[in-house]
Amino acid sequence: MYMMAWGNCINCKGFMGYNPDKVPSLRIEGEREPLCEACFNEWNQIHRIRKGLKPIPLNKEAYAPQEC
Repeated sequence: MYMMAWGNCINCKGFMGYNPDKVPSLRIEGEREPLCEACFNEWNQIHRIRKGLKPIPLNKEAYAPQEC
């Protein structure tokens, strides 16, 4: 059996399917809110790469169904 969460990216509001345990997220008022892959890549560019830091790798299972 597999499960997948569905919801909107906290940044662009795009609808997406994701693995709730592996998806990149931002904390908003103490709650983890999911980021879509495009917004995660943009965040990495702005907050990591431009500052000379290594990008945070995207988990390959972030947007895939999770076995339960």
